[in-house]
Amino acid sequence: MAKPDYAAMVQQLDLTPQDVVNAIDNLNEWVCLHTKFATLQQTIMNAVAGRSRDLLIVVIGPARVGKTTLFESIAGMTDELARQAGKERGCFRFTVPPPDARGRFNWTAAITEAYALSDEILPFDKIAYGDITEGAPRRNPAVDSRVAAEEALWQSFVKNIRLERLFTIVDEGNTIPVTLSELQVVRAIHALKYIVAQTGQPLLIGGTSAIRHIVEHDVQLKVRTKVLMQDPYGDSKEDEKSFCTFMVQMEERLGPRFCEPGSLSSHSEEIRRGVDGRCGLAVRVAIDALSQHGSKCPLNWKLYRKYLGQLVEAAGNDLAMERRVTNTPIVAAAEAAITKKTPKSEKVERNGRVGATKNTNAPNHPFA
Repeated sequence: MAKPDYAAMVQQLDLTPQDVVNAIDNLNEWVCLHTKFATLQQTIMNAVAGRSRDLLIVVIGPARVGKTTLFESIAGMTDELARQAGKERGCFRFTVPPPDARGRFNWTAAITEAYALSDEILPFDKIAYGDITEGAPRRNPAVDSRVAAEEALWQSFVKNIRLERLFTIVDEGNTIPVTLSELQVVRAIHALKYIVAQTGQPLLIGGTSAIRHIVEHDVQLKVRTKVLMQDPYGDSKEDEKSFCTFMVQMEERLGPRFCEPGSLSSHSEEIRRGVDGRCGLAVRVAIDALSQHGSKCPLNWKLYRKYLGQLVEAAGNDLAMERRVTNTPIVAAAEAAITKKTPKSEKVERNGRVGATKNTNAPNHPFA
């Protein structure tokens, strides 16, 4: 069978021109500066800079509402404040990775990403200097086993946070209760407590409604937690006006070359209903249209409506359902956790809450 001629296939592609790609990148960078995020940015930065007693900060909101964009802006501002103070960085941040081979929270992958985003050399990649009689320096692993390597990586991570007084940002935290077993979720909770207890520095974690499982699971975490909601634009007159302003600013950011002035803002109400008031989705629809047609014609209402219709048809009901679930008030699970009893043992009945057989005030090592 003849091998496909990939060179000929590439020639047939109609790839997005680089100037359109640059316009899309410019649009994505602008979203971080939008006033929609200003209130949450101020609250979070004050909690970090003011050394708030709420050391665990949880941001809850439906998908594509802008949580990752918010976290990127928080990380950027934190790093800038650190540079102004003569430091190299102001935070560690990572996205929750898939479970490891043993089904546990993959701290090795998470910490590796945190070091990579901070341009930090991993501890086991650093050069080890032996005795002068041993010759030139070499890369020599300081540990002999995988378990010991995980231990060293974790301890190095926590030590850096404590000594440099770094802020930890964890994105996509909702995947912890979704992908891990009940036991591994509990261990992940202990790991978060371990970071907070050992470093005394704030930890910001965000996700959809599933993140409540972490917040409500442990009483000691719950009383030290600040929960913030990042809501989409709603049906109030103020939100309608604000969303229209958002669309006007998006048109201005793209410019007349890539977007017809007034073509989107004049239909802002229809767009708001279609994307359920979510900034990320409004931008995504524009990006989909630009990436396919940006080199042929500027973005206009007819083109935008085509991709908006595809979104509504595919996910309209899911968006409304997710907003309803996410906005459900957080139920205090403390009483249930405290009053729940385990089955009677041969000796004595004991309380069955999380940590009842383990001192939860003590440093609970994540690999235990």
